[in-house]
Amino acid sequence: MRIQNVLLIAVIFMLSACALKTSKPARSLQIIPYVDIPMAPVSIGCLSHDGAPYIYSFSVEEFYSKRMVGGLSCGGSGAFAYMLPLQWKPGMKVKVRWKPNAREWIEKTTAIRRYDEAGDIFVHFFANDEVRIVSSPLSYPQSPQHPILNSVTVAPPEEE
Repeated sequence: MRIQNVLLIAVIFMLSACALKTSKPARSLQIIPYVDIPMAPVSIGCLSHDGAPYIYSFSVEEFYSKRMVGGLSCGGSGAFAYMLPLQWKPGMKVKVRWKPNAREWIEKTTAIRRYDEAGDIFVHFFANDEVRIVSSPLSYPQSPQHPILNSVTVAPPEEE
């Protein structure tokens, strides 16, 4: 019995040595071009215009990384290091998610309005679930030089 077990093991080893070696196909490397786009870390703020509901929480997708940044309620700003390109380019659209007063989450895609100088991101919420995003070097949206004035109650048209 012992000899049979030894012979069985020997035969298994011999047969396994005869197995065909399968060559793995060469992995094709996909080269992704690297483009250096100068970015600036900026803060995010929010303004709920007259007629818009209270915003419990909101976040904004970064234009290049698709990372969602935010999480605070409307009325303040946070230093979330949102990465914004130093130079505006046409077609800079991002997703905005927000939770208005006692309602389900809303998600919309909107363009970042044209800017000459990268500054803090301000998310403006309007009635009828309209949202606009601006970048402004002014640290508060109540300034008369802010791209969307505090007194505006209807969302301005989107820019491409």
